[in-house]
Amino acid sequence: MKRMILSLVALAAAVTMAAQVRPQNNHTLSTTVGLGLEYGFEWAFAGQATVIGRVGYASKDFTLRNSLDNFQWSSTMAPMVTLEPRYYFLMNWREAHGKYTSGNSAEFFSVPAVATLRKDARGLGEVAVSPVLGVRRAFATHWFHEFTAGADLLCYPRFFVTPHVGYRIGFLF
Repeated sequence: MKRMILSLVALAAAVTMAAQVRPQNNHTLSTTVGLGLEYGFEWAFAGQATVIGRVGYASKDFTLRNSLDNFQWSSTMAPMVTLEPRYYFLMNWREAHGKYTSGNSAEFFSVPAVATLRKDARGLGEVAVSPVLGVRRAFATHWFHEFTAGADLLCYPRFFVTPHVGYRIGFLF
């Protein structure tokens, strides 16, 4: 009897550890620190991996300048298209410790490719790839926010590397 109970406990532990919390498909409307509005669709296709496609009008960049007597902030808005492969990690740990995982609340690694379109009819303005680490948290019923940090690699029209720090807040549906 004792062996049977131990076997059942071991089997239950193995099944629990094998069960993975998977990311969910979702639609979003979101904005970044520099303002704008983007529609996105996140498709969970394999294990902890997702792909996000976004289109909208968003901030291309923003600058904070400091002179001796004041701060100046400027931003450039443009139409954008983003394709972002993303891998969530620690989602199983969050679930095992009773943390919220709905809305894909977890830490992630992603490499978004962003194409900024020109305002005139001449085509692409810039293409950038940004390997980043991030934290996403869903709150209330349909809201989320995420913080990312990494590097921006401007690939077109010239190559240039800058640090990346981003904040996004949005509505999940």
